[in-house]
Amino acid sequence: MPIKNFFKTLLKKKSNNKKTMFVCPRCGSLKVYPSSWMNGWLTPTQYVCENCGYKGPILLKLEKE
Repeated sequence: MPIKNFFKTLLKKKSNNKKTMFVCPRCGSLKVYPSSWMNGWLTPTQYVCENCGYKGPILLKLEKE
């Protein structure tokens, strides 16, 4: 059954055991939070860094293996 194999493969990719961290692109801090609870509704999510004050939609995503 090819459909069953497709879903198994999809679930394996989705449930990887890697830890994901989001990092500020300006200073590398882990203290990055969404600026508002309304983010992502009509506009892209804006993030704010507590260390350097960066505000924008771009973050770096790091995966720990």
